[in-house]
Amino acid sequence: MAATAKEHSFFEKEDRCRRVFDWTVGKYGGVWHMCTPGEKQPIIFKNTEDFKYAMTLVAMCAYDCPKVKVITFEIMSNHVHFVLCGLESEVLTFFALFKKRLQRYLSERGERTDLTYFSCKKPIPVETLESLRNQICYTNRNNFVVDPCQTPFSYPYGANSYFFTPKAKTQKDKLFGDLTLRDKRNLIHAREPNYPESFSITDGFFSPMNYCRIDIGEAVFRDARHYFNKLSKDIEAYRDIAATVGESIFYTDDELFDVLRRICREKYAGQRPTLLGKNEKMELARMLHYDYNADNAKIMRMLNLPIAVLDQLFPPSRCAILSRLNTLSKSRRE
Repeated sequence: MAATAKEHSFFEKEDRCRRVFDWTVGKYGGVWHMCTPGEKQPIIFKNTEDFKYAMTLVAMCAYDCPKVKVITFEIMSNHVHFVLCGLESEVLTFFALFKKRLQRYLSERGERTDLTYFSCKKPIPVETLESLRNQICYTNRNNFVVDPCQTPFSYPYGANSYFFTPKAKTQKDKLFGDLTLRDKRNLIHAREPNYPESFSITDGFFSPMNYCRIDIGEAVFRDARHYFNKLSKDIEAYRDIAATVGESIFYTDDELFDVLRRICREKYAGQRPTLLGKNEKMELARMLHYDYNADNAKIMRMLNLPIAVLDQLFPPSRCAILSRLNTLSKSRRE
């Protein structure tokens, strides 16, 4: 029993994670986070067919760039995130191929989407074990923080739902070799279906299990519980990543409330936020707005402050006002 306890001790697990990270960097030449700008950018993937093609496109580019290994990725409506292994020049080639084929797909569909901004000229190097953990979690929770109907395990357009989910790993509807030539061409939107017959297809796209090194992604965490805690609780780490990749960090209401409670413990002797005085609430409102990118509606819910006061303190954009009015009008009709 003593040997078993030692084998599964915190330090044994942490040492194993560190060795996996060192092996990955040595084997592939580096690990990188690549992403395209998302804020104020036009929608690229407009429907389910677009998203499914993007999933298959990642598989095609990974197969055609064998020196690049995908640890995880996520496709958002107007931007993408990749965590990749390989030399910097190789991951740039991977992304250039992805962009070229995406532009061709959009052109064939008659879309006039301008992909000039859709670029990642400088991949972000992932230089430590903890950084890799944070980059994986940041990528895998990307849709979760903007869509209240999703969890990091339910969003289908990325590798996120395969992490520590055994059932997802084995799920497949059919193999690429089972398709007719016409269906193969329709799947990849190309005439030459030069991809492995053994590639599994799930929900109309190549499964990430065909090409993603999810085994590496999982192995840099001590266990599934460690991954889940990083994914859902270690939210402060993602603010620095967002600043590095040029994004604004977003938190769910629950995450923001945890931040607020921590601040109140440190600054206001643990007093409940809604019971603070006006000056203290205004100080917290500024902190939530400037440090945590909370909009006025969230600050109102967190601190029980009148929306009119917050609009005066942080004047919303015209788009935000129209969106709020539309939401209010819809709720009244319902």
